[in-house]
Amino acid sequence: MEKFTSKVLMFGEYSLLYNSMALTMPFDKFSGQFKYVDEAADDHFAILSNKGLRELCNHMLEQHTEDTFKLNVHKFKAELDKGLFFESNIPQGFGLGSSGALVAAIFLRYLEKAGDFKDGIKSMTKEKMGSVKRYLGGLEGFFHGTSSGIDPLSILINEPILLKSANDITCVEVPEFKADGKNVIFLLNTGLARNTDKLVDKFKASCEDSQFRSKMECELIAATNGSIQSFLDKDDKSLYQNLEQLVKFQFEEMNYLIPNAFNQHVIEGMEHGDYFLKICGSGGGGYMLGFTENWELTQEKLKKDEIEILYRF
Repeated sequence: MEKFTSKVLMFGEYSLLYNSMALTMPFDKFSGQFKYVDEAADDHFAILSNKGLRELCNHMLEQHTEDTFKLNVHKFKAELDKGLFFESNIPQGFGLGSSGALVAAIFLRYLEKAGDFKDGIKSMTKEKMGSVKRYLGGLEGFFHGTSSGIDPLSILINEPILLKSANDITCVEVPEFKADGKNVIFLLNTGLARNTDKLVDKFKASCEDSQFRSKMECELIAATNGSIQSFLDKDDKSLYQNLEQLVKFQFEEMNYLIPNAFNQHVIEGMEHGDYFLKICGSGGGGYMLGFTENWELTQEKLKKDEIEILYRF
């Protein structure tokens, strides 16, 4: 059955909830796909996955009233009865789209006329993308309470996606990957899982404070949009200037999203400018996302941590 790879939200975490731009990129290190229990390498995992999918299926049978995209939920239930489960090595709670991959897999497997949808997936209009994103967000909301739908959408399309606004979504070209490029985007594994729901709720509560909300809209959104635009424009100087402001805001105003053990890493990166380390996804653990023009020095400074290259240009 078809595999669905992980993704990384490069920019836009939290600020996209308040209409900033956002940029996602595929990350093919991890993936997930449907299998049957008799194909499972780990019977215990397969049984737990099947049980969780049954809960989602029952939810869909009770709540699935959407007419825009029709899913054959009864087929889903019948295949679960035969032992269907979702085998995935995408780390859960690490910001790489574990639930998004599952939702994308369900959507494409049980969508009526899925073949027609696949044929047009690379040429969807902005309006169609927005419609698919909203629908997928409704499905993924089963796991997180609320969801923008951007994770499963980006996994479905499997190309870099730019959100200029909630209804203005398009595939974009990013700077060409170069194995010897001086600019390195890297992942740092904190080794900590997190609770996305609680972190999002805390951020939303912070935004009820008018002073924070104003500062977020003026500073965080400006730094996020500036980072995305300069990255796409291949303007390295502007990119790192915007990254500095973005990381500074996260550290000073959203520090609860940075695990305590990694605060010093963030500080040292900002102070010396050797690298900039920001949250990835909902933060609070999982992966952190780093940017550097000096990969060798960054590797030396973070040698005690698990880091790996995500993209180089």
